[in-house]
Amino acid sequence: MSAISPQICTADFTAALIGRDIDEALALLTDDVVFFYSNGTAIRGKPAFASTMTSSWKLIEDYKYATLDSTWVSQSEAAAAVIYSFAWSGVVRDQEVSGSGRGTRVFCKAPGAGWLIAHEHLSAGQWGP
Repeated sequence: MSAISPQICTADFTAALIGRDIDEALALLTDDVVFFYSNGTAIRGKPAFASTMTSSWKLIEDYKYATLDSTWVSQSEAAAAVIYSFAWSGVVRDQEVSGSGRGTRVFCKAPGAGWLIAHEHLSAGQWGP
């Protein structure tokens, strides 16, 4: 899959995560992608991301995720950045769980691969206009 814009990349990435399609999600990431999560965890590279996500998917049932209030703060021919708020929920061991926060995604346009996510940083708190 090749995203023709950073907006399509982010929509396709979210759909891949909700659909638990790790191959589709990985196709939208740079090889050296870096994720910073609000719990302090840092993940570098596709293999680490795949391991983290597939482990999480084994624990969480009825997973829901949404991004809200997206603001594209920069976009050029080669790079883009978006800030947004997010919310998620699911069921773990018969207990409802949920969380929310704000995020930043940085994209780059790779020759022959289209738009890819190079970095995501999630933190507690809310972002809104």
